[in-house]
Amino acid sequence: MKNRNKIATSLLSTVVVTSIALTGCGKSDEGQNAQSTAAASTAPTAAAATQKPLDPVELSIYYPGTAQKDVAAVEEEMNKQLKDKINATVKINAVDWGNWAQKINLMSASGEPFDLLFTAGWDNFSGNVAKGAFLDLTPLIDKYAKETKAQMNPLLLSGTAVNGKNYAIPVEKEMAQEFGVVLNKDLVDKYKFDITKIKTLADLEPMLQTIKEKEPGVTPMWGGKNNISLIPFEQIGNGAVPGAIKNNDGSTKVVDQWETQEMKDQLKLLKDWNAKGFFQKDPATQKDAGPSNKAGTTFAQWQQLTPGKDAVLSQQWGHPMVQVVLTQPYTSSGDLNGAMTAISRTSKNPDRAMMLINLLHTDAKLLNTLVMGVEGKHYAKVNDTTIKVPDGMKAGQTGYVPGNNYMFGNQFLNYLWDNEDPKKWDQYKQFNASAKPSAIVGFSYDAEPVKNEEAAIVNIYNAYIDGLSTGVIDYEKELPVFIDKMKKAGLDKVIAEKQKQVDEFLKTKK
Repeated sequence: MKNRNKIATSLLSTVVVTSIALTGCGKSDEGQNAQSTAAASTAPTAAAATQKPLDPVELSIYYPGTAQKDVAAVEEEMNKQLKDKINATVKINAVDWGNWAQKINLMSASGEPFDLLFTAGWDNFSGNVAKGAFLDLTPLIDKYAKETKAQMNPLLLSGTAVNGKNYAIPVEKEMAQEFGVVLNKDLVDKYKFDITKIKTLADLEPMLQTIKEKEPGVTPMWGGKNNISLIPFEQIGNGAVPGAIKNNDGSTKVVDQWETQEMKDQLKLLKDWNAKGFFQKDPATQKDAGPSNKAGTTFAQWQQLTPGKDAVLSQQWGHPMVQVVLTQPYTSSGDLNGAMTAISRTSKNPDRAMMLINLLHTDAKLLNTLVMGVEGKHYAKVNDTTIKVPDGMKAGQTGYVPGNNYMFGNQFLNYLWDNEDPKKWDQYKQFNASAKPSAIVGFSYDAEPVKNEEAAIVNIYNAYIDGLSTGVIDYEKELPVFIDKMKKAGLDKVIAEKQKQVDEFLKTKK
């Protein structure tokens, strides 16, 4: 860990956050696309590199999201492109968010063979590594993903490694975070809401009350566990296991954020809003916002934001949205591992799976087929980097709008919709440069020493989080019980281990 941390620290001290704009994405969007496309077109095929024909294989891809009607057409198009490159076919599997964690856990525990899957620091990455669910990709990267490694900012790979080993390949995208809400713009305009006055989540209440009274078919605010993310803490490791540092005062003390006043204030607000009927019906169990988003029947929803996120969601959901930022840009350790691709330990073809990951980072056409669909069917080209909805179709209703753009490959190769700013990727770089760096950026948590305690805490967390975060259960009564159960499961030991690792990391920075 020490050597990895020295590398990350050296990089950060040299470039601060300005050069966190990715090495493979550090040029203009046009230059980056041209560079990566050229690299993909001139790179030798996997068959040529190995000097022998490759047997045909099928690779599965899993990600959280809504199943798409035209997924078979997308698979067919990807298969055409992959035939001569790595002689593989793909099977794309979307698992709705509410069942995602359980589905992947069951598949892994049962030994069911599968290949590529989305993962993230907030999605139990450290826990999955500790229990051996993911393969160590370090040797596969050097053998089958040399192009990806060469173009990627080294901080991404070093900052997402666990004890010097890479168990997932980070997506090349923004490396900072800010949180806020997106609002249905038609309703904002209809009621002439002044969104410039929204500085905190609580400032939304008068607008939510108006929607509640005057729009009976609309959910004023989508209730969900992500709403608690607006408190000023940087999570360390699995988001279901308490242990965080304050992100607004430079502190490096690891605390249980559920015991803080900030969390109690947030839970009080959410409880009040549930009592006032601002959330969807049965918010603790109705967790899939997808249908409501597509139908335009939700007014406000929490989002992790980036420049132009509202334009992306407008295209994805089929009606105009507008975003309101509630936090300052911040580069956390978790922003390095906020979206990654892992290979399951049960994969029968890990070599070929790594070849596919490499293509998703270097082959613009293949990546855009996965995240945008089939050209001429799901989008039409305006120019080399811009697309539009095909004539006669409406945004969000083309049959393939997976919303997985940030989950795979090199996002800087993604085509831009014609409603997006053509300088979007430059704005991403400016966004990265403006972000305040975490005191522990580059730190990667290893859950192995406390994996049993964390597994027990995750089960407790899952039993309480939806009810607490939507105000369905009374936080004043149940929060102490929740905390006590986690402590009995070993939370204090986990907090101490996180603090120990943070302190060791900080020693390497001095």
